[in-house]
Amino acid sequence: MMKRLTLIVAMLAALIGWLPAASAEEMRQALGESEIAEIRSAVEKQIDALTNDDAARAFDLTTEDTRNRLGSPDNFLRIIKEKYEPVYRHRMALYSSPQVVLGKVYQAVRLTDLESHVWVAIYLMHKDEQGTWKIDGCQLVQTPAVAI
Repeated sequence: MMKRLTLIVAMLAALIGWLPAASAEEMRQALGESEIAEIRSAVEKQIDALTNDDAARAFDLTTEDTRNRLGSPDNFLRIIKEKYEPVYRHRMALYSSPQVVLGKVYQAVRLTDLESHVWVAIYLMHKDEQGTWKIDGCQLVQTPAVAI
């Protein structure tokens, strides 16, 4: 748990400028343009699937470890509804470029919920054995901002 918290703090610090995040050029060199697009696409597809209550499609975009831990698409969707409401139902989603922080790849998404509160969803990404980017977890952080 402490390791995960450290990674979340590092990712947030990189996002708001406390730690040097990779520049756009460094990101292209580290991941490549196609991988950057694939990472964002995986998260977009999952958010879209969740918005449409397509538990099976959303569940398929997670890593094997996550699927094993959560058990079923229905259980996954239940957890999202209970603990990740801004991911499940939101007015707007803005995607940042993926970031490499402490050797891990993260995709951050700024979400505005239905009551105009702003959240940041930080997705830990992992490339599976077939070379496909999968979601290995998400941390949701509420910001003090309110969207207009």
